Amino acid sequence: GDIPSRVRAVAVITEMDTPIGFTIGNSLEMIESFECVKGNGPEDLELIVAVQAGILLVNAGLAPDLETAKNMIRAKFRDGSALETFLNILKNQGVSDETAEKLREGKYEEVMGKSREVEVIRSDDDGYIESVDSLTLANCAVLFGSGRQVPSDTIDHTVGLRLLKTKGDKVKVGEPLIEVHHNGRVTKDMLSTIGGCFKVGSECRPINRILKIIGNDGK
Repeated sequence: GDIPSRVRAVAVITEMDTPIGFTIGNSLEMIESFECVKGNGPEDLELIVAVQAGILLVNAGLAPDLETAKNMIRAKFRDGSALETFLNILKNQGVSDETAEKLREGKYEEVMGKSREVEVIRSDDDGYIESVDSLTLANCAVLFGSGRQVPSDTIDHTVGLRLLKTKGDKVKVGEPLIEVHHNGRVTKDMLSTIGGCFKVGSECRPINRILKIIGNDGK
């Protein structure tokens, strides 16, 4: 049926051709999320969180406009209150005080573990990274354990990818592009495919993460 007129719906259209932040994989993404809540996250990830949370504040009447709301969210990252709220949510779901304290202190590997091996893929070219194929990177990560291909597959939470360069960055031959965190299931062909996800050219094309915000008025 029709959505009642009192419901204020907003859609945020984002650029997804390039990975959000710098990580792909369960533990690596969780670490990045904790760092974002602490105010140390990648700029594009923090922007998406600030925009989406800011829209909620505006629609709830808790902020006069989106710019003010975004600054309110970022302030919560910086003053530590966002982290405290996040940790309280975890503890209310059964996480122990000891584990929560380790997460607060950044002792992530003690809680989540880490992969046995890390391969570094380097650039073959000079120039700017014009694009990063996020879908292919995600599919490669699934192949060495970060996701399921069939329901019976077991997820390896320690494996994944950490980008060292992303769209818009300048790069030189031999500079590291990406780390492959794995436990022995990565082949040479996979490494070649992962390296091929970075297109290097002469044009600097920074990420434009927020493409459009569509409000309930259709604009």
